[in-house]
Amino acid sequence: MFTTGPKYLIALSVTAWISAIAYGLITGGDFVGVLSYGFKGGVGEHLGYTLLHGVFGITAVLAGVLFANRDGEAETLARLAGTDVVPEVKPPSAPSYWGALAAVGVACLMLGVAISVVFLYLGLAILFVVAIEWLALAWSDRATGDAQTNANIKDRILGPIEVPMLGSLAIASMMIGVSRVFLAAGKIGAVVAGGILATLIFGAAVLLAQTDAPKKFISASVAGLAALVIGGGVVGAIVGPAPIHGHDEEHEGDHSDEDDHSGAGESTEEGLLIND
Repeated sequence: MFTTGPKYLIALSVTAWISAIAYGLITGGDFVGVLSYGFKGGVGEHLGYTLLHGVFGITAVLAGVLFANRDGEAETLARLAGTDVVPEVKPPSAPSYWGALAAVGVACLMLGVAISVVFLYLGLAILFVVAIEWLALAWSDRATGDAQTNANIKDRILGPIEVPMLGSLAIASMMIGVSRVFLAAGKIGAVVAGGILATLIFGAAVLLAQTDAPKKFISASVAGLAALVIGGGVVGAIVGPAPIHGHDEEHEGDHSDEDDHSGAGESTEEGLLIND
């Protein structure tokens, strides 16, 4: 018997599959190629076809998971646990910001497709980190009945890799955002922007160290700075690199020299024709 959750997911997966087939046929794919995922024949426009099939695969897997545990029904959980009494469900005890960070990763993916490929790689890295952290948090929240013990279990498992992983992601985000800003600002603008950014980072670090700020305030400050840097990088990527005047002037000089040589050659040829 199907419960409510699998019904919606199965309907969504079937709709996504039919939409992928129709999209492939409309955008120039042939029937055999669309059904065989491009094994024999074309599938039409690849991006839309792939995205729709991705929705189909994800919703089909989720429907299978919810159908297997009967959408979390109490009787099913008791039967799986082998007890006569329904096990107590522990609500999540730790706040989670990974949903918001996952939205940032999806936004970076879309920016990577539309603006610059570096944001595509950044989005993939963010979603990879979010997947690991969110899975560990969801598991540890229900490991025991004590919230502090659950937090200690999570820290013991992810402690060796959490700091390097999050640090690498923060460094990559800063590098990508700042580099786009510097490229768009030009020579003098890059110097000014770098000075302002370095002053802000140093001043914020000194302020947080001297005021003994709580952990939540520090996390919010770092998140705000990261959002500011990535936002500036997006604007810089949209504006594009600023022209390098010295390089352009050299090229213009080369073109003018070529024009002078060509004009001299033409005048010489005209003189020879007149003499003849």
